[in-house]
Amino acid sequence: TNTADIYKLYKTVALFIFLFIGPLILFKPAYDYTLIKNITGYIFCILLPVVFIFDRKEFAANSKVFIIILFFAIWLLASSFIAPFGYGASRALEDYLLYLLIFLVALNIKLEKNDIYLWISSGFVASIIALGNFIGPRRYVVSTFGNPNFFAGHILMVFSLTCALYFFQGNKKSERYLFLICAILFFFSIIATRSRAAILASLFGISTVMFLSIKRNGIKKWAGYILLFMTSVFLSPRFYHWLIADIRWYIWRGAFKMIKLKPVTGWGLGNFPFFYPYYRIREYFLQVESTPVTTQVHNEYLHIWVETGLLGLILFLGIIFIIMAGLRKKEFHRDFDEVCINGCIAGISAVLIDNIFSTNLRNPSTSMYFWFLLGVSAGYIKDKEQISFRFSRYLWYWTAIVSFVMCVFTSFYRIMPDIYFKRGVWAKEDGNLKEAIENYSIVCSVNPYNYEVWYKLAFAYGESGQLDKAEAIYLKINNFLFPHYAKTDANLGTVYLKKGNYSKAIYYYRWAEWFNPYDIDVLCTMASINIMFLNNIPEAVSYLDRVLTIDPKNEYANRVKNLLKAEGKI
Repeated sequence: TNTADIYKLYKTVALFIFLFIGPLILFKPAYDYTLIKNITGYIFCILLPVVFIFDRKEFAANSKVFIIILFFAIWLLASSFIAPFGYGASRALEDYLLYLLIFLVALNIKLEKNDIYLWISSGFVASIIALGNFIGPRRYVVSTFGNPNFFAGHILMVFSLTCALYFFQGNKKSERYLFLICAILFFFSIIATRSRAAILASLFGISTVMFLSIKRNGIKKWAGYILLFMTSVFLSPRFYHWLIADIRWYIWRGAFKMIKLKPVTGWGLGNFPFFYPYYRIREYFLQVESTPVTTQVHNEYLHIWVETGLLGLILFLGIIFIIMAGLRKKEFHRDFDEVCINGCIAGISAVLIDNIFSTNLRNPSTSMYFWFLLGVSAGYIKDKEQISFRFSRYLWYWTAIVSFVMCVFTSFYRIMPDIYFKRGVWAKEDGNLKEAIENYSIVCSVNPYNYEVWYKLAFAYGESGQLDKAEAIYLKINNFLFPHYAKTDANLGTVYLKKGNYSKAIYYYRWAEWFNPYDIDVLCTMASINIMFLNNIPEAVSYLDRVLTIDPKNEYANRVKNLLKAEGKI
């Protein structure tokens, strides 16, 4: 019928935008050039509810799934209200709103083979680009995701669906060959990222596909899991050595210190980065991969626990458990629906394994599609209850309107300022501090809570000799936006040192030293202050000795100590 054709057309267009364009689209003028992917998620949530309204489609969901999703959404909202840094919570809430909108829409659609072809096609293109990155001069795989791990986290789901389609007996022989080629391509592209978590997760994904696809209970059905388990046991000593030497181990230990203090309710949605510096294991800074700012726990379950407490973690895991348990009761007949569900379950499982060690569910390029798979899977659960169109249409209206508002908001409040942010970064790299300051100022006027850009603006003012403005912004960051963000304390110390205010310089340098006792620049500066202004040679020497413990070949520390010895002061 005409209505059915319109529905099919809108569904195809919506899925084409979301499953094909979404993974591939980039907006290079923006600092975060992958943020444009969120727009495809919102467009998906605008188009389908509109056609649902014209088709008079009734919202249908399993009551258990709907109730736990509702409780999860309510708890996220409550957690954002109790969060001390509300703007941090609001940023995380934006992402969760997108994911839950996608879940609600996906809950009421049924995937066909052509729909999955769209996703496989985009995965194929992204993987070809990834392998091109790998054989390039940098050998750094980012594809269309800006980061090797984000690419691997996304392609895991496509890989699992492709493997499930390969096992589908209803395919032609030529189709099976095509799926096999694509699966091999996806797997090699994951290996090219060098993400150990993603490689392990991809093997778990294909093991899950085998387990679900092979009906006869026997060794063949369990072969994937058995081989994976045996390999894991064999490599466990090497894995243990890698883990305790990796920065994740230090981040997790700090996260557990936070969890012990607020185990039930957490620190507030989106507030992990603001409080983590106080609980960070200081030896973290001795690791090569350490950075001044840690925004992720590198374990999704710990991250949820830290921010939303045990209640949030139980609700998140409860959603997955209820959906998986509901699918076990569903009877399939070796048809495409069964293949689709097998692929969805394998993809979800692979992402869950990957995120024991990664941050991919903190990024929309993985999370949007993870919640899409959850929604599609939940739609197959039997015993669904339908809400009459009289009430359903209001849900569809709400979904479309909220998605449109968020689409506009993201475009003008997130993406547009990012254009000026990137221009500012480019200008700074070219040595044009005036232009950098102009662009950073535009970003701060649009989004006054963007502490990262405020920080760069303060640094640019300091570099250009405008110390009063630099001081004012650093104090704004420290007192209101993000206390002790990155090297704010050390930079404030430098500003006051240049202004001749040595007592304040020492005050802020000591704060910087407390947060990172292995910052060689801070230790050397404190040694210089003690020599030049305080005439406290023993204190200066203690700082120099600490520098040489960290870096025995440090030129400054060795030179100063030799001068002090030559002058007979030590």
